[in-house]
Amino acid sequence: MTDALRLPLEPLPYHLELVRHLQAAEAEPWAWFAGERLRAEQGEAVRLELLKSTYRLEAAAHPALHAAAAEVAGRLGLEAPIALYQAQGGDGLNASLAFVPGEVHLVLHGPVVDRLSPAELRAVLGHELTHFLLLDRWDDYRIASQLLPALCQDTAAQPAHAATWRRFGLYTEAYCDRGAHLACGDLGAAVAALVKIETGLAEVSAESFLRQADEVFGAERPRSEGITHPEAFVRARAMRLWAEAPERAGAELRDVLEGPPALADLDLLGQARATALTRRLVTELLRPAWLRTEPLLAHARLFFDAFAPAPPGAPSDAALAAELADGDGGLQDYWCAVLLDFAVADRDLEDASLAAALLQADALGLGERFRQVAARELGLKRRQLEALDDGAAALVAQAALAEAEEAP
Repeated sequence: MTDALRLPLEPLPYHLELVRHLQAAEAEPWAWFAGERLRAEQGEAVRLELLKSTYRLEAAAHPALHAAAAEVAGRLGLEAPIALYQAQGGDGLNASLAFVPGEVHLVLHGPVVDRLSPAELRAVLGHELTHFLLLDRWDDYRIASQLLPALCQDTAAQPAHAATWRRFGLYTEAYCDRGAHLACGDLGAAVAALVKIETGLAEVSAESFLRQADEVFGAERPRSEGITHPEAFVRARAMRLWAEAPERAGAELRDVLEGPPALADLDLLGQARATALTRRLVTELLRPAWLRTEPLLAHARLFFDAFAPAPPGAPSDAALAAELADGDGGLQDYWCAVLLDFAVADRDLEDASLAAALLQADALGLGERFRQVAARELGLKRRQLEALDDGAAALVAQAALAEAEEAP
């Protein structure tokens, strides 16, 4: 049994997919972080800082709080020793984890104990203990959580690294919200605890807030704009779906946290998918034998070192059009730019390669956008585009016939 499967909940697909991607694409830094362990003195530093900045809530003085923490730990299958602290200063309600391997150090912020009901308090404790379980029991998650911020701080970092780190965190909070519900066994209490912490109110209605969340989802297709945490209405609805309709929960959460692919907001996984789609697009374009000229194959290998065209007789990529359509205008322009790039890469083909790209764009549902991109980039006038449209099929057929006549 793997570390991941010993968690109280199944890890989310995003976490699993991202771990696989980082292990393959960032193998060397992954191995380095996998070999690193928090040193004893680092744990000592965390403990010392907590003693300086908090009031330690010892079990003898706060037996009910420790009993609640022990009950939640039992529900989550956690046996590590638990130390509880009250942060000094600040009136806002919250709780946080100070991570030390093998030891739970939970910090309460503001009047959490006084403001929350017993079930709500268990939900908050469950959320934070689930954070601990992810880090302490699933090595791959811990490594990813250390590697991603390091990649973001590298001088070669791309926007995709920051987008990945943000999305990784949003999914983590949604996962730990499930731990909150599991810990208290009461959806209403888990939602009420969330709303109290977000608003500071002493009394809230979970049912009212869930209806409020439903109104948002009924009015639009929301997408989270949170930096570290999804919005409270997103988290509340995600908890309810996980409890009441788990078969829908994953798809809706992904829709809200990721949305349709957008060129300016691709994370590392989105980049990998876009790269794979680009390869399939180039393969589909170069399917005709007459387009497999040395210049065009060399151009394809500038995109992909080991590019090889589809073997003769291979079926066309029937799913490509639908997958290319699942993206914003920036991605649609990118696909058209790739087609246009190949259309002009072999001057000896003259207008035939441009005609082939145009027909391929039409087949993929990109025709009108391709015409716009071609007109803009090549400076084509309307009359030239119309002439190309009228003669595209004939040009392609003539090029294919010429190639067949020359073949031995």
